[in-house]
This record gives sequence, C-alpha cells and structure tokens, in this order.
Amino acid sequence: MTGATTASPTLSSMLAARGVRLTRPRRAVLEVLADVRHPLSVAELYGRLRGRRVNLASVYRTVALLCRQDIMKVADTSRGTQRFELSERFTGHHHHLVCQRCGAVQDFDGCVLRKPVLARLERRVRRATRFEVTGHDIRLYGVCGPCGPLRSQEVSR
Repeated sequence: MTGATTASPTLSSMLAARGVRLTRPRRAVLEVLADVRHPLSVAELYGRLRGRRVNLASVYRTVALLCRQDIMKVADTSRGTQRFELSERFTGHHHHLVCQRCGAVQDFDGCVLRKPVLARLERRVRRATRFEVTGHDIRLYGVCGPCGPLRSQEVSR
C-alpha cells in the first residue's frame, strides 16, 4: 500500500465537496491510516491516537462516516475483528496477507493475478452465473515471520 499522505489535500477537498467537515478527530484518524502499511481495527486506531485527545466514540463515528463516504473500507474481518484501511483510490491496488496464528494483516502491493488469468476468471464467472465482476480482493492465509520464521530450506522452494 502506498502512503496516502500526499492524498491529504485531496481528502480534505473531497470531504468538503460532500459537505463533510474535516474535524480534528477525522483528521487524526486519516493521518494514522496514511502512516501505516496495514489495516487497523478501531481499537488499534484508538491506541495510535493516544495523547491526541480523541475519544473512542469519535473514532467509531469517524470510521463509520469515512466508510460511508468510500474513503475507508473494511479490509479484513478475520478473528471476529474488523480492520480498516483507506480505499484503493488512495492506496493503490493491493491484497492482504493474514497470519493464521496471531491474526496480523499486512498489505501485499500490486495484484497477484495477471490480466489474462483475471480475464479468464471473469469470463468463467459471467458464463456460469451471469454475474459481472467489477473488482476483486484476495486474502492469502499463512503464518507471518514473527509467528513462525521460515527455515532457509523452505525459502528456497
């Protein structure tokens, strides 16, 4: 996920055009999201806002508002916890790596599907179900480095 700090003026003008004020709590939440390279839960967001005089209720309201405005999105719901990130228009297309041991979610920049493979998959889905694919989101599950570092022979496979 690319940093969204350059998108801050864009976010401000986008919110203003929609009649939404960029309050101190909203700005703080957006700054935290712009500085991290992985989705965060509301509790994690709140933890990173310590010392900035933003209460938990404001974080919940801000996340809900920014999701409705398509500025943020739910990126993961593993382990019963929703994690959020800025929408792809601010971060670029990416997928997620989810650790099955600790639940950590990290971004994997770019797309794991090549265009011809994705086009074939979309055609197959359309023929079988009459469903028109407009986007995709892939989560790869496994074990992160801190939970189970790979041995050198596993890396070389």
